[in-house]
Amino acid sequence: MTDVVLPEAAGQALRETAAEARVLVIGSLNVDLILNVDSEPPDEGAVLVRKATTDVGGHAGNCASALAALGMSVSLVAAVGTDADGDLLLADLLRRGVDVSGVRRYEQEPTGRVVIPVFGEKHYMLLSRGANELLTASDVQDAALRQDFDAVMLFDPSREVLREIEHVTAKMASAPILCWTPGGIYSRDPVAEQVVPHCDVLFLNRAEHGDLAGRLPAIESDALRPELVLTSGERGSALRHRGSEWAVPARRVPVVDPTGAGDAFSAAYLLARLAGLEPVQRLAVANASGALAVGAVGARGRLARLPDLVP
Repeated sequence: MTDVVLPEAAGQALRETAAEARVLVIGSLNVDLILNVDSEPPDEGAVLVRKATTDVGGHAGNCASALAALGMSVSLVAAVGTDADGDLLLADLLRRGVDVSGVRRYEQEPTGRVVIPVFGEKHYMLLSRGANELLTASDVQDAALRQDFDAVMLFDPSREVLREIEHVTAKMASAPILCWTPGGIYSRDPVAEQVVPHCDVLFLNRAEHGDLAGRLPAIESDALRPELVLTSGERGSALRHRGSEWAVPARRVPVVDPTGAGDAFSAAYLLARLAGLEPVQRLAVANASGALAVGAVGARGRLARLPDLVP
């Protein structure tokens, strides 16, 4: 449940939208190695790992799983290898109700791997991209044209896909809402200058916002098309759009593992936006989803369902 009290009409809108909306998710699939340690070591130092967990991950897979948990119809376009890790990821997504017919399998590269050291509420990611880099624009177009989608959630596919995303979405039967989470690898990349003008929503954490604002100062312009949705962990979230700003503090909850919380946040925000909720209500629903996600180990260990958000 959220700290902002939702009126019954908002709750009903969330339920109806979840039952009807169709979302296409594009981006990475990885197997995560999560390392829980007490403190970050100095240069050439060493620390003991308290717990090591291998789990399914990848921003696109996490968000697709979170959308499906909320009851939405979700199709995923991504790439994995023909290895056991790829088998593991596809089996997990199928079990969660995600359409994986758009996931390509490649022999040339292994499935992506990510090492995630976690120090309390702080963490970072060491990425081995693998098959994620082999996804092509034609792979995405084939999936995008199979049905009408209300929204496209774009994460971190290959640069080829990002450069062609405008042309892919332009060919879709209806104009979907385009949301992008550039992450650390693309918030500093020149390709962002091509993608941002075509987005309706940008999801950014503090570091990504700083990187992108440095490269594209116009993202702070009152006339810019995208909504800027900014996440700040324990400080909550904010929405900036055309000269207005709304902010909602985070819920105070014990943090077990922050991995994937941003993806769960983005999924709930999209549902609330498609349902027509007001900005503060959107942020509150998304915050509640993120708060649940940090309460379990792994990016998909505790995903919100509608009754968690709408009592």
